[in-house]
Amino acid sequence: MAWLLIRIAALLGDILEMPIWITKSLFFLLLIFFPIWLLLSWIYEITPNGLKKTKKVEENESIRKKTSKRLNKIIIAVLVMVLIVLVVDRFFITGKVSKTKNNKTEFVLESKTIAVLPFKDFSSEKDNEYFVDGLTEELLNLLSQVPNLKVTSRTSTFSFKNSDLQIPEIASKLNVKYLLEGSVRKSESQLRITAQLIEAETDKHLWSKTFDRTIDNVFVIQDEVAEEVVKALEISLLEAKPLPKSTKTNPEAYKLYLQGVHASHFSSSVSKLNEAISYSEQALAIDESYIPAWLLLSRLYETKANSTELSFEEGYTKAKQAANNVLKIDPTNALAYAYLADYSLSYDWDFEKAKQLNAIALKLDSKNPVIINLSATLAIALGNIESSIRLQEYSASLDPINPDTYYYLSNIYYYADRLEDAANAARKCIEMNPNRYAIHYYYTRILLQQNNIDEARKAIKAELDDGWSLQMLSDIHFKLNELDTSEMYMQQLIYKYTNEMAYQIAESYSFRNDKENAFKWLEKAYDVHDVGLNEILAEPRFRNLHNDKRWNKFIDKMGFPKTTNND
Repeated sequence: MAWLLIRIAALLGDILEMPIWITKSLFFLLLIFFPIWLLLSWIYEITPNGLKKTKKVEENESIRKKTSKRLNKIIIAVLVMVLIVLVVDRFFITGKVSKTKNNKTEFVLESKTIAVLPFKDFSSEKDNEYFVDGLTEELLNLLSQVPNLKVTSRTSTFSFKNSDLQIPEIASKLNVKYLLEGSVRKSESQLRITAQLIEAETDKHLWSKTFDRTIDNVFVIQDEVAEEVVKALEISLLEAKPLPKSTKTNPEAYKLYLQGVHASHFSSSVSKLNEAISYSEQALAIDESYIPAWLLLSRLYETKANSTELSFEEGYTKAKQAANNVLKIDPTNALAYAYLADYSLSYDWDFEKAKQLNAIALKLDSKNPVIINLSATLAIALGNIESSIRLQEYSASLDPINPDTYYYLSNIYYYADRLEDAANAARKCIEMNPNRYAIHYYYTRILLQQNNIDEARKAIKAELDDGWSLQMLSDIHFKLNELDTSEMYMQQLIYKYTNEMAYQIAESYSFRNDKENAFKWLEKAYDVHDVGLNEILAEPRFRNLHNDKRWNKFIDKMGFPKTTNND
């Protein structure tokens, strides 16, 4: 009977997804009371007058034979129930569960999901935000390199900075099972770092520890925390790989680097962008072999080139130099290969080289969200839409509360003609950040593709960029057959943004089925090196040009690989 109760509880636990403590509690209760029951049944006997000690019951008064017959019937009934449970378990439950597990191998491998919440600054002056945030990011980066551990990206976790939400709520929004949180108290060169690992569902602390060290030992602390978290989660490392280690440097260089990272998160500000570059260069002046500073500097120069703060050529040349310096120090650095692949795509239009470099990056680190995003961008350029969707959807699972995630998803769904998914992703991005650059423009394009003209007219009113607005207004009025108004907006677009939006002008002429002007402006976009051309193979608006002999000629001129599908 005890076995039967435990088995039924276990089966119901699987079916109803009951907490494991219920079946555990039942097991321990039965384990404790089973010997007590045996002892009592040996000492006592049931009589017509109730329970009596067996030794005090005379043989002629005993009704053991009657009770034995009743017990035999009960035992037979229990055995029949046991048989039924075994049959149900074997053929209807265990088989299905096994099949489900076999079909969800990938999910099982990623069942260890964790987010590193922003550590809190407990310093007396509250002036070490850059250091505390930097420490959090370094721990996140370390853990993201651990096989079998899925780590939420920085943007999503930092959205809960100073949040009043409880741990289970945060975990639910991030879709993770575990959270790492902590605090930092810094006083001159002394550090006190407290870290704790929490199981989200139960809000149970699996591990916690306080480290009292000097700032010189911050890298050791980071490595210790990562190691303790991996142990607490009982993660087995694939291929016996050692745990990742922090990149050590001079404490002053590290401080300057963290200040650069902190400033870089506000890189839309020119002053902050220059400040981040300055901090990175100062760090490298102290330690010219410090890889994280070179990687940061590389992306900062790329940002400067794209924001026209530096000339296109100068910005990308400096960005490539910084990434190549990383490979001189560490020829196996995945991020450096990913950055160089991106520069080969955007600056050199060397698509074959971009493919080769990106393949190396993915082979070295297929979990890094930055590498995944850059890989998705390359896949779009090569026309590999399905590949890009898989990469971008995986990226979204790592960064579920980042409006940029949904911005990129809306674009890739648009390219794949999944217009309803594209519109939903765009609305999600707008809900999170209504001022996100160009989101209203892209949402309007999606609505136009759906022939939802009224909503498109409403959507473009929220777009703040003049160039994007002019293009969409021209397209909307063309769709409404208001050709004079459409042409008025088109001429304004050409007059104001001939070089900056040559690709978009070509796109709108193709939208009008004006092939002559479409090819004319594509040539103009090529001459000014408009990076929009990277997405020409994926753009639905250019499909009506594909059968024109000038199309393949232009694609060959761009240097796209001959075979682009399923790469």
